[in-house]
Amino acid sequence: MANVLVILANPRKNSYTVRLMQSFIKAYVNNNPTDTITELDLYKTEIPVIDSEVLEAWDKTEEQLTVKEKTLLDKIDHFTSQFLAADKVVIAAPMWNLQFPPMLTAYIANITVPGKTFEYTETGWKGLVANKPVLLIHVRGGVFSHGPAKAYDHAVPYLKSICNLLGIANFKTILCEGIEADPNKTEKIFEQAIHEVTELAKSF
Repeated sequence: MANVLVILANPRKNSYTVRLMQSFIKAYVNNNPTDTITELDLYKTEIPVIDSEVLEAWDKTEEQLTVKEKTLLDKIDHFTSQFLAADKVVIAAPMWNLQFPPMLTAYIANITVPGKTFEYTETGWKGLVANKPVLLIHVRGGVFSHGPAKAYDHAVPYLKSICNLLGIANFKTILCEGIEADPNKTEKIFEQAIHEVTELAKSF
């Protein structure tokens, strides 16, 4: 049995992102009926923001922390521990303004914690997370995987770099891109993405 963490970063109901995520889950469960699926909707969850209070708390020892600071760090640790406990991770997110939605970047800050998921060494950083499959299901209106807009893709390279930082090399992406560029091709593009997530779910 595997524990699969599925993270959704899109507040729009019935969006392409949500529909692709649901198609993946359905196909995955059909092929892995004994696995456990945990869904985390970032827009229905209170995600701590890494602010000055958090940074100051991180600099203190356990004995120096106030009750408020302990509570705050416990909230962050919940997401860090949940990510670490997952055997597989699926992230479903669109591109907004050449990046991910802000709730996803806030979540990433909760799992990218020195001493827990990575550490600094004399020769550079070292990931502390056991290598696990991470899948990004990524929807974007334009085409950024190739062509003149490729240099403006700050989403996929960013998440891949975060995974490398944590020690995760098994990173996959399914793109549903150009979905808004040409209305005549929208349904065909989406149908292809549905096919890809369904097929990958069989082996993920």
